[in-house]
Amino acid sequence: MLFRSRLLPAEKQRAVHALYAMCRITDDIVDRAEEMDSNPLATLDDWYARLSRQKATIHHPVILAWADAKARFRIPQSYVRQLVDGVAMDMQQMHYQTFDDLAKYSYGVASTVGLMAMHIIGYDNEDAIPYAVKLGVALQITNILRDVGDDWRSGRVYLPQDELDAFGASDALRK
Repeated sequence: MLFRSRLLPAEKQRAVHALYAMCRITDDIVDRAEEMDSNPLATLDDWYARLSRQKATIHHPVILAWADAKARFRIPQSYVRQLVDGVAMDMQQMHYQTFDDLAKYSYGVASTVGLMAMHIIGYDNEDAIPYAVKLGVALQITNILRDVGDDWRSGRVYLPQDELDAFGASDALRK
């Protein structure tokens, strides 16, 4: 994402970098919880509260950069909430019953990022939004397929259980 942002004007590059950094920290709060020796849900709630302020009152470089990008490009706070809620699902849900369930998760952790990026990059009309949502889901599914083994070893099975059952694969993947 950062390499491609070089094609954007400097103001948009900074905003894309802030978006990336905000998303990276949000994801790391859950993915690296054991290393951080913290309560990831409480940390995630605190992080969201800090990201939600209209004006950054905390002198954290990512919060300051994100507050500027969010205000400058009118990024809806609802996307940030949906991202945080999606990331939090990794702490609460280890399996998805159907593709629709998985798509809801994928929306939260990926489509929201694309929707926020659209505000930075720009778009002509609202007709682009459903395509951004679908692209986010598709990219997340691609990540899931790439990481099936690693996810399984960590106790997560993102592949829809009903589809695993239909192909007789679910018993091999469940611990």
